[in-house]
Amino acid sequence: MGSPSSICTICGARYEAGALFCPRDGAPLGAAAPKGADPFLGIELLGQIRIEQLIGIGSMGRVYRAFQAGVQRRVAVKILHGELSGDATLVARFHREAQIASLLLHPNVVQVFMAGQLPDGVPGAGAMYIVMEYLDGISLRSALAAAGGALPLPRALRIVLPICEALGEAHNQGVVHRDLKPENVMLMRRGTESDFVKVLDFGIARLHGSNVAAVTQAGLIFGTARYVSPEGALGNPVGPPADVYAIATILYQMLAGRTPFEGDSAVGLLAQQINDAPPPIRSLSRASYVPEALASVIMASLAKRPEDRCPDARSLGRALAAAARASGLVPEELVPRSAVLGAPAPHAAFTSVERTKQQDFTANVAQKIAAANPIDDSAGQTVDNEAADRGPPSGPARKSSRGALAFVIGCVVGGAALAALGALRVSEPSSPENVSAPPSIPEQGSLVHDAGPEVQ
Repeated sequence: MGSPSSICTICGARYEAGALFCPRDGAPLGAAAPKGADPFLGIELLGQIRIEQLIGIGSMGRVYRAFQAGVQRRVAVKILHGELSGDATLVARFHREAQIASLLLHPNVVQVFMAGQLPDGVPGAGAMYIVMEYLDGISLRSALAAAGGALPLPRALRIVLPICEALGEAHNQGVVHRDLKPENVMLMRRGTESDFVKVLDFGIARLHGSNVAAVTQAGLIFGTARYVSPEGALGNPVGPPADVYAIATILYQMLAGRTPFEGDSAVGLLAQQINDAPPPIRSLSRASYVPEALASVIMASLAKRPEDRCPDARSLGRALAAAARASGLVPEELVPRSAVLGAPAPHAAFTSVERTKQQDFTANVAQKIAAANPIDDSAGQTVDNEAADRGPPSGPARKSSRGALAFVIGCVVGGAALAALGALRVSEPSSPENVSAPPSIPEQGSLVHDAGPEVQ
């Protein structure tokens, strides 16, 4: 029996808690079953964009897959909820911000093609909609759920660096996202890249603060409370450092398996964002391995005061790349590149940064071999006598020398036995020309520098 929040918004099927999408139709799971037929399915926009299937429902609206006949391509159409579309101030601001979003021509930013309002005579007439690039992939939220809540450091950096680049381009154009969260980051396959990043919902996020009542009614504050900056939680004007805070929160979550602040109450989360210091990321068990240099950049980007963070997303990206290099990592291997240059090998480049305990396993292995292959103690004694002529070695070095000798002698003894067995097999044929002399067993001294008499 599925939980109240695990109901398919299209077919009404119920699933176990933790499921995010319906395996039948790919629709996201919500808290309520669908109410009859979807009124928007089948309608046509501008005489060429036909809405085909609901693919998502969010706090701002419903997202549909559509087909644009004029250019023979799939597109996504997002229709905003009626309570937002009915406010004249929100409508004007939406159009202005949608135009800004359409100017953000960057590979890691979803492309917006057009915006408008549903015409009269169709269900939901007057509701605002935008037509954008159709993305066939999964959200970062779904990727985190599939991975058990956290991602390996190489994959986390591979995702966060393009996010910094996308937001950096927006900041360069004077646009602040203000609603960055894992649901607004899509991961898709593009060529040889399996985690190609697309950042969504530019422009719409600028609706925050225009009408507090409408925003609260749509649930945006609750949905973004884990990622909102302290100044945003206070209701103050926000700039690029607010997006820097959200990026750092997402990276923190990708590595630690949780956001810096947790809770079920939106008000409680906002209070934590304003007043509480985030736990150091390395203090959490899942992220204890994160190099100190990278951890420092993440924590600095979670500072309460905007002026204490990186000024924009590109600056954060450069700081993360520099910290990665200082930690012995190779961030360049994470940047998608042309397939003709060869596929990068990011995981091979990310070796352990922390020093590990060194163990002299040679002596231990040699002792086991010596125990399994007893030898004449005189050979070891000869080595000790020769070593005494060169001066008294230290305790560990002396044990290592005897262990190495035991290893070599064991190999020779085994080799001699195999050689003798081979000689017996060769002597069996009756034809004299096929008989060969058994190979001679080399003297032990020739292998270990006159370490002692030959071992029988």
